[in-house]
Amino acid sequence: MVERGGPGGPEWAVAIARRDDRLFFRLDLLGQTPATSIPHVAAHESVHQVVAHLGGFPLPRWFEEGLCVHFAGVSYFDLDTRLERLAAAGNLPRFAEAGDLFAGDARRASIGYRFGQEVVAAFLSRFGDEALRRLLRAVAEGRRFEAAFLEATGVPLARFEEAWRSGITPALPFWLYVLLENLELTLLVAGAIAVALGYLRYRLRREAALIRLDRISGPE
Repeated sequence: MVERGGPGGPEWAVAIARRDDRLFFRLDLLGQTPATSIPHVAAHESVHQVVAHLGGFPLPRWFEEGLCVHFAGVSYFDLDTRLERLAAAGNLPRFAEAGDLFAGDARRASIGYRFGQEVVAAFLSRFGDEALRRLLRAVAEGRRFEAAFLEATGVPLARFEEAWRSGITPALPFWLYVLLENLELTLLVAGAIAVALGYLRYRLRREAALIRLDRISGPE
């Protein structure tokens, strides 16, 4: 079943998994990139369907999307270093705010996917697959996400969030991080400025030499 953006879905959505197990695909968006191939999209949406059958309270949108990206192996959108840039500028969303990223345009949604992917990767790296199973089981049994997180890991969600934010925030001032992130452009601009300053210095020295020569060769 195909409908532009899917029923109730955003314009950028490649597919929509409904709670009644129906999947809606955007045929005009499928296959445009390796990330939107049918196997990747089907794997992503299948995770949504599995989560939908857990019961209990819903997972935070960013965590669920992070699981989908992790198990599908790739995001629908190209990933870059926006999260690190946001963190360096002090604008990285809190966990409680990250769900709002999916209510915006494709650019904000791409940040949301990256956000969820990075958090899930950090979760699995620190706690392992078994902790994820415990978390999902606790959610299915009726615990809210924060309580399920604590039960599954022994670590409060707020403490994990602070550790994750600290790890993803560059240990550099924002301006220096941006310069290093765009190192090739920075070097090109610096080279152009050096050439311009060198030429200006040459012109000034040449004009000064001509003035001295004119004074020496002028009438006594």
